[in-house]
Amino acid sequence: MPPLPEPALPDHLVSVASLLVPGETMRRLISTRRTLARTIFGAVVLAGVSAIPSAPLKAQFDVGPDDTRHKNEQTEAVSPEILSIRIPKDASSEYCQGLRTWQEQNEYHIELLRLSVQLASPETKIEPVCMDYPTEARRVSMLQTAEQINTVFFGTNAMREEQLLPVYVPLFLGTTGLRLFMMRPGLMGALDQVQTIDDLRTYTMGQGLGWPDTEILLNNGFQAMPGRYKTLHRMLAAGRFDLYPRAYWQIVAEWNWMHQDAAGIEIHPGLALYYPQPIYFFVSPKTPELRDIIETGMMRAYANGMMFDLIKTHPDTAPSFSQISIRDLHVLQIPNATLTDRSHLALQNYGLLD
Repeated sequence: MPPLPEPALPDHLVSVASLLVPGETMRRLISTRRTLARTIFGAVVLAGVSAIPSAPLKAQFDVGPDDTRHKNEQTEAVSPEILSIRIPKDASSEYCQGLRTWQEQNEYHIELLRLSVQLASPETKIEPVCMDYPTEARRVSMLQTAEQINTVFFGTNAMREEQLLPVYVPLFLGTTGLRLFMMRPGLMGALDQVQTIDDLRTYTMGQGLGWPDTEILLNNGFQAMPGRYKTLHRMLAAGRFDLYPRAYWQIVAEWNWMHQDAAGIEIHPGLALYYPQPIYFFVSPKTPELRDIIETGMMRAYANGMMFDLIKTHPDTAPSFSQISIRDLHVLQIPNATLTDRSHLALQNYGLLD
């Protein structure tokens, strides 16, 4: 797939952006392969500048010669029947308990999915399926059959990209791989002294069952303690492990509720770990037409600026974007040997950091 055109910035925003990207942190994170325009554009977004001009809407969404594995039938018309995107919803959620309507469910990934469908195929329905929320490994097997659900979102790896149909537009514009840390009580002073990867390796880290990040950490010499997502913050408070790495975009909003039943856990404000790791929507191989709809809509949302607006303002992501300055972080970097070439390209095309 050819890259989207680089967004052009007027001279007055270039001048403003030049004042917003001091320091080595951002220069280390931004690849030399990226153009100056993309670098400045990403920095302005992260700094919260509201007057970002929308990039021109991509005129065509045809598939390039490098993306034929999933889209060999792209030229065929989508069936006129009403299509349904079926996503899992936790049975304990307010929606599944009958306390909120589906329209009132407004998690970031749901709002982005709604936006993408509206831009590409408004007649397509989004249907939540209430269940005891499955682990990521279980969601992979459920997608392969498509008997209950046909669409999920989670981190990628080579196996998932081979077994499922990924939408190669990162939901969080590449900020998932920028990991900040929730800490067990009493660890703030010690973590202030961390300067190198070797220093950081002395601390154990909690990870969810089936998370691709576990393999990334293990491959880089870290110790990882597995647990279910619903219990990891309480395990941290109990001292079962030292650190709970969370994505930049999510950590503040999560801490706001996690610390209420995990007394004493804190966010370290200055230390971060970075590895390239996008989160995608994945679709069942049995419903490729749904993947095409979501991908087309997300490309349009990215190109017209609506995706940037959503990530800066949504309650799930806005707290981190407004409260944590990326340029003030001490960022340690590790590679992700499990990331495919296609995902590296997706981060180059759509990521704020790579």
